[in-house]
Amino acid sequence: MAHTKAILSNGIDVKTAPIGFSWTTLFFGFWPAVFRFDWLWAVVLFIACLLTYGLAAIIFAFFYNKIYVKGLLSKGYSFTNMGGLTDEAMKAYTGMVNIPKSVN
Repeated sequence: MAHTKAILSNGIDVKTAPIGFSWTTLFFGFWPAVFRFDWLWAVVLFIACLLTYGLAAIIFAFFYNKIYVKGLLSKGYSFTNMGGLTDEAMKAYTGMVNIPKSVN
């Protein structure tokens, strides 16, 4: 399990996104992406795991959660709770200069 979770919203839907190492990807490969309805990365992980006999899950475990958060941000989601992380820590994690936050 990741060390913290961020909550993102697009005004209609609310998603919880883990921050940090993805233990679920390490142990279950592409299934976490399927359960998160992240179809592009589910297919990429499935193919990569097939081609590498599951070793790709070890590599993806280090950065899949980051990919998921950046994907949600690109789809118009914004942070409602950053799981205790500061703006600077989240900027460093996502590599983004402007972190979108919802206005409450």
